[in-house]
Amino acid sequence: MAYNYYPYQQYNGNFYNPYQATPAQTQPQIQNGGFVSVRSAQEAFNYPVALGNSVTFKDETAPFIYVKTRGFSQLEEPVFEQFQLVKVDNTQKAIEQQAPVQSEEYALKSDLVTLQQEIELLKKKVSEHKLATNESEDKT
Repeated sequence: MAYNYYPYQQYNGNFYNPYQATPAQTQPQIQNGGFVSVRSAQEAFNYPVALGNSVTFKDETAPFIYVKTRGFSQLEEPVFEQFQLVKVDNTQKAIEQQAPVQSEEYALKSDLVTLQQEIELLKKKVSEHKLATNESEDKT
């Protein structure tokens, strides 16, 4: 009678430990485009994420997408981002209304010279007013 001391068995050409999960019992990967469905932001925030990984969540109850990212250190706080989905109307009329018509206006050099002269005139009037108020205060 032969006794097998080797606990590993062959499964589809690969050896595995029969006391652990068989390859058919492993957890399936996410099939819905890489999004994990959640019902709230709190549920997404509490979802465990491995170090050095990022998980994207889709809220089933609101138009939000959440991304939780963990760094490679256990001391770092995870980064939690929230994005709101907004429907965009792609009709030609809506696109034309969104595009603002920008007309740039330029000042001529003569306009700038006139503006500078007016500023000098205002400065002169302000200084004359200050002198007048100082003289009136001195007389009292």
